[in-house]
Amino acid sequence: MDAERIDSSSDIRVAEPAMPAMPVWFDDLDTGLSMQAHFAVSGNLRDLYPAYEDGGIAFRTFEQMVWRIAEAKGFAALCIYDSDAGLRVHPECPEDIAGRLKSAAVEVGCLADAPEAFAKLHRTLTGLPDLPVVLIVDYAPALFGGDMAEMSQALVEADKTARQVMLGDALDRDPPRLPSPTLWLVERPGDLPAWFVAGNDALRELSVELPNLEDRYAYARTLVGHFTDGETLDGAELAGFLEQFALEAEGMKLAGMKSVARIAERHGLASDEITEAIRSHRLGTRRNPWKSPVMRSRMMRAREILTRRIKGQHHAVDKTLDILMRSIVGLSGAQTGSRYNRPRGVMFFVGPTGVGKTELAKAVTELLFGDENACHRFDMSEFMEENSINRLIGAPPGYPGHERGGELVNAMHKRPFSVVLFDEVEKAHPRVLDAFLQILDEGRLTDSRGSTAYFSEALIIFTSNIGLIGKNHTQNMGMNILPSDDFAELEAKLIDAVRQHFRNELNRPELMNRIGQNVIAFEFIGGTVAAEIFSAIVERVLNVVRAEHGVEIEIEPQAMDDLRSLCMADWFEGGRGIANRIETHFINPLSREIFRHQPQNRMTIVSAKEADSTTTLECRL
Repeated sequence: MDAERIDSSSDIRVAEPAMPAMPVWFDDLDTGLSMQAHFAVSGNLRDLYPAYEDGGIAFRTFEQMVWRIAEAKGFAALCIYDSDAGLRVHPECPEDIAGRLKSAAVEVGCLADAPEAFAKLHRTLTGLPDLPVVLIVDYAPALFGGDMAEMSQALVEADKTARQVMLGDALDRDPPRLPSPTLWLVERPGDLPAWFVAGNDALRELSVELPNLEDRYAYARTLVGHFTDGETLDGAELAGFLEQFALEAEGMKLAGMKSVARIAERHGLASDEITEAIRSHRLGTRRNPWKSPVMRSRMMRAREILTRRIKGQHHAVDKTLDILMRSIVGLSGAQTGSRYNRPRGVMFFVGPTGVGKTELAKAVTELLFGDENACHRFDMSEFMEENSINRLIGAPPGYPGHERGGELVNAMHKRPFSVVLFDEVEKAHPRVLDAFLQILDEGRLTDSRGSTAYFSEALIIFTSNIGLIGKNHTQNMGMNILPSDDFAELEAKLIDAVRQHFRNELNRPELMNRIGQNVIAFEFIGGTVAAEIFSAIVERVLNVVRAEHGVEIEIEPQAMDDLRSLCMADWFEGGRGIANRIETHFINPLSREIFRHQPQNRMTIVSAKEADSTTTLECRL
């Protein structure tokens, strides 16, 4: 017979095909509660958890779960203390507990604002001979305003008291009385002093795990009614919805799933819109630029928009557009079981320097979101040291800057719909690369404060010069690829070099597997393309001069030939090299001429000459 499940917030019983296993921490607490004096409890503390009741399953709070274990073990009460509300008794305990505590000189609601007062309260509560209690100290690191010295003083007294009870008084009683254990609730075990946690045989560390797939599936069943069509789903439709909800809620608390259901109810969403409801919960907005008609309209002109900025990289643009189309229609990772959580798309741009890799990433950002500021750019040359990972995910607790969190996580909180560009990724320390595994595989990253950023709506782009230089430096000046290589040969060399780099040099083949076939090769720019780049940059400079100074600049053919000869003497360095030479041979002397002839608003450049490493422009007003 199918088990029945009870929603803790109602009397509704629903058929459930299978019972999820009880949480591991539940068993650990059950076995240790009558033996340990202290528990350092961390993890998923503010959630709901499955509990077997009346032949079915209910979802209960942490305190409710602890009380059920304690009551079954013979404890008389569950008391909870925090520095804000003081001492209270769990409401499901017998009604006479407050009176019995008062008879023992313990007042419900009392606050211990000093270590001595807390030590006295703790000693009294855990030493009552005829009233064994379980004490929960909530927000333990916040005791005494977070003063670690005062907290250590209180813990010394608490530890001494517990050991006296366990090793002293308990041996003299027949039968021995139950020790009254204390559960110290913390964000992480390191929030308690190391001397108290490490090697303390009176203490057990307990980690409360996030709900697993079975828990999420079971809880999703209680939330069906929040969706507009929830009551009309047939067996197959219901099973499909429960499975999808449970899969897409990976890494989410059950309380988070409840919030998703409330969003669905508030906005009138049906069961087939569960993805939208989860996205709204995680990102805090129902706005979804990926479904924007404006974005889709711009994609119809995507090639035109990209090639306006990117010259001579037709193969790279074509492959980029394929990935973008896949991202917009939501088919990225469709061949895997975790496509709901993975980034919208992943691209790995590789090729010679100065050929447009970073520029294409910026152009893609402008194409998709209409704003280059939607590109979070991280220069990986700044992440070459092992501890530089702290910049991305935040400094560890106790270190300067911990409260600021990680740069990458913070950036994604601000703009979850964005492009994330990791420039020159081959320069990053391997430990930094490990963070990319979680991003590419799970679509999320948690910083040192426990704040999680989601990348499921982001496009991830890496750029690299891997494969440009070969290992044999005696031929072709050490170059692995040459301008004379046709594109098929160049692409094969670059992709193989990327694979070898991740597999053999970094020992990160799993990262290469996450990137898959999304390596996009860029080729050297040719003479014609170099000329196009030169003309485009010069035109941009003239537009800036016109906008900033109101000066119209005309360049005569002879002067243009002179500048072209100076700026395109060696276009092997790509567009960036041409831009650098334009700055030297055109922008610098032009700036001098504008200053010299102010306030003239029209100028004609007749020629450009270089002498003694200085370029001068001959101008006619």
